[in-house]
Amino acid sequence: MLDKFLIGGYTSDNYTPNNQSEGIYVATLDTEQAKIVSIEPYVKLDNPAFFNFDPANDQHKLVTVLTQNENTGGVGVIDATADAGKLIDTKMLDQNGVTPAYEAYDAATNRYFWNELSYTVPSYIFLDATRRIIFAANYNTNAVHTFKLDDQWHISEQHNYPIEGSGPEVEQDHAHIHFTRLLPDGRLIVCGLGCDKLFVYDVADNGELTLVTAFSTKPGFGPRQIAIAQKSNHIYVLGEVASRVAVAEYDHATGRITWLNDYSNIPEGYVGHNGSAAIRLSADEQFLYVTNRGHNSLAVYRIFDDGRQLEKIQQIKTEGVFPRDFGLSKDNHFLLCANQNSNELILYRRDPESGFLSVAQRHIKHDACVRVLEATDFLG
Repeated sequence: MLDKFLIGGYTSDNYTPNNQSEGIYVATLDTEQAKIVSIEPYVKLDNPAFFNFDPANDQHKLVTVLTQNENTGGVGVIDATADAGKLIDTKMLDQNGVTPAYEAYDAATNRYFWNELSYTVPSYIFLDATRRIIFAANYNTNAVHTFKLDDQWHISEQHNYPIEGSGPEVEQDHAHIHFTRLLPDGRLIVCGLGCDKLFVYDVADNGELTLVTAFSTKPGFGPRQIAIAQKSNHIYVLGEVASRVAVAEYDHATGRITWLNDYSNIPEGYVGHNGSAAIRLSADEQFLYVTNRGHNSLAVYRIFDDGRQLEKIQQIKTEGVFPRDFGLSKDNHFLLCANQNSNELILYRRDPESGFLSVAQRHIKHDACVRVLEATDFLG
C-alpha cells in the first residue's frame, strides 16, 4: 500500500541555515517496504508552516498559513483537485496587535533570545468546509482570525478577535494564541499559550464568534494544542511551557471544561530545556502521542478509565533535533515525525495493539519540516 503525507514548513533561512525547502511536498510511504520512497513538490509557497483540510467534507481545498516578502503573513486557499496544488486566494494580515518582539528559544545554541521577527503569519489554521470558514490562531497578533469563503472559495469576509493576558514564564509575555479547532458540537476551541487559558466559542455561519467559556489552566502550563476525542467527551491538552499533557472533560451542553489530571511528557529528573510541540490520538483513541523539542523524543501514553486517565508506556528518541509535527499513517501502523533543526524525518513502525513505536527508517532528508499531515484519501 502507498500512503501519502503532505509535509511543509519554513522556506526562509531564519530558523534553519541553508534551507532548500520551497513549500509543500508529498511524501509517499510504501507500507510493504516500511519506507518513505519519494518526496515530491506539491505547491511552491513561502513558509507554509501549518495547513489543513476538512476530512469531514472533502472539497479538495487545502488552507495554509504563509508569508509574503518575509515581513508579513496571512492565510491562503489551495485547490487540490489537480496533480499539483494551485494557490487560488490569499489574505495578508495587518500589524494590528502584533507583539513587536518576544522571548524565544534557540535549540542550536541552547539559549533564549529576543525574537524581533514581527510576523503576522498565524501558527495554526483549520477549515470548516461545510460552512466555508477558515479559523486561524495567531501567536504574533495575539488573536483569533476567521475568514468567510464565497462559492469560488475566495475570502470574502474577515473577523478578528484579539485576546489579552500573560503568564508567569518567560515565553508568556503576551497571550500568544496557538490553536483553534472545531469541537464535535460545532463550537470552536482555542489555546492561549501565553495567558494559560482555553476559550470556547459559538460560531455563526459568517464566521463571527461569541465567547461561551474562558477556562484557566494551571499557571505556566502554556496550552499549545489539543487532541479531541470523537468517541467520548474528553480533550487532551498539550502544555508546551510545562511539558505536560492534561486530560479534561468537555460538557457539550454548557461548553464548560473540567480539568481531571495532567502528566509529564519528559522523564523525571530531566533538567534541559524542553517544549512539547504536537499531540495526536490513535484512530481507536486508545493511545496518545506527544513530541518533545529539547528532550527530542516522543512520549507514548495508554488511555484508560474510559478516557479519563493516562499512563506513559514509552519514551522514544526521534534521533534528530527539535521534533515538531508528526502524523499517523492511514492504517495507523506507521508514524512519520519531522525533526526541524536537523533537516530530516524519521519513520516508526507502530504496533496497533500495544501502541509501542520502533524505528523503521532514519535520516530521511527534508529541510525545515514542521508540518506532517496524512492525506492519502484527500490526494486521491
